[in-house]
Amino acid sequence: MADSKSRRPFEIFAAIFVAAGFIYSFHLGTDALGASEAYSAWAAAKPNVGAIVRTPVLHDPGKQVFYYVVLHYYARIFGLSEISLRSLSVIFSLTTLALVYAIGCEMFDDNTALAASAMWAFNPLAVVFAHTARMYSMLIALALAQLLTLWRVRNRPSAARAVLCGVVGGALIYTHLGGILFIGVGVAMLIRDYLAGNRNQMAWLAMAITLALFVPYAPIARAQSETLIAGHWLDWIGTGYEYPLAIKVVFAIGAAAVALWFVVGRIGGSDGDGQLVWLGAWTFLPGLMLAAGSIVIRPMFNLRYVAPSTATLALLVAAGLAWASVYWRNLLLAGFALACLIVLPFDRADPQPWREMAARVAQSGSSDPVFFESGFVATGNAPSVANGGFPFGYYSVPFDYYFKGNNPRIAISGFDTAAARMTIEERVSSAGGGWLVSWKDRDAVSSELPDAKRFSVVERYRGEHLAFYRITPVGK
Repeated sequence: MADSKSRRPFEIFAAIFVAAGFIYSFHLGTDALGASEAYSAWAAAKPNVGAIVRTPVLHDPGKQVFYYVVLHYYARIFGLSEISLRSLSVIFSLTTLALVYAIGCEMFDDNTALAASAMWAFNPLAVVFAHTARMYSMLIALALAQLLTLWRVRNRPSAARAVLCGVVGGALIYTHLGGILFIGVGVAMLIRDYLAGNRNQMAWLAMAITLALFVPYAPIARAQSETLIAGHWLDWIGTGYEYPLAIKVVFAIGAAAVALWFVVGRIGGSDGDGQLVWLGAWTFLPGLMLAAGSIVIRPMFNLRYVAPSTATLALLVAAGLAWASVYWRNLLLAGFALACLIVLPFDRADPQPWREMAARVAQSGSSDPVFFESGFVATGNAPSVANGGFPFGYYSVPFDYYFKGNNPRIAISGFDTAAARMTIEERVSSAGGGWLVSWKDRDAVSSELPDAKRFSVVERYRGEHLAFYRITPVGK
């Protein structure tokens, strides 16, 4: 009877795992790829690893090469369809679910692991990451794997565990620059152990291996970071906030104080092995550092960059609630999982219009050019700022994924509206018609649209940071 009872949490987890696999795999090929997903397909279709390495360096800064390389070889077997591209994210998402359970068992007990798994499995964030052909599901899985292996080498030191942890840490940074935040938290927690008298050489060896693996790529990562900062203040992140110096100083000191507490606080306290402190640091410090940096320096916070923290939050909540009441913990998290299942059908993103755009262009004839604005996808006043981002036009990649016709693709300046307008007028006059795919809002795009007295401009689609125009000479 006791043995049967001990197997029950694992059996329930297995049922959750199967249900999550079904939900993560549902409708993978229904919606068209988003623009960023198309870049994953574009990178995976490169002929060799060398070409793949150059893709994020030149065109997708901050997104490292490991995911693209894995997707490249995965696509060689399963193809480049929407289903195959997104199915790799399903695999990593299910791996993350298994890791949440494994970390819960390792740090706490199987019931806590089960409660955390139920909380994570069906929440909308987990489903979104599983349905998206980007590296974020891989980032979460590798970050949790690095946490698990580091915890094991900390508690049961061995050279084999240290090597495994070091390699996983290297893979984490090669997947996304955001992985550096979690490696930094690991170093901070090892400093905490050192101050408490736990001089674990194998854990430090693991960190040294991670660093050694990343050193050859460091110059490229530095160049990417500069491009990332230059580009993202133009696009979704925006320009720096004008906070008073006093507020910046207060936030900087506050963030440093919280980080210092995680390193030196409660050493030798009742939480002997530091499970909650480790999970708390993993959950809160990466986001805190980005939030503080956003106030002190310039905007840099995005939930995707700290996606692994959303998974460890489930573990932290499950373990924390158990302190108050195991019964209420299980009841609340079961209710949360049920609520997530109820809202999932209503939580789908708006479908992308690329298939419809491709069909419209195909119907217009092969001579009509399609125009794409070069530069980073900018907001506010940023479209007028000269920059070298995406010289071929950011939206040309998702468009070409769905459109295989011979129509000329023409990149126009995203920041020089006069030159863009002149190019559009000349080419549309010559061809008798054309199309513009723009990331600008109506006010920003109006200055590059051709003269209304000589050209007819019809907006065929308008979404968030995406518009589609049909342009023809008047009278045609």
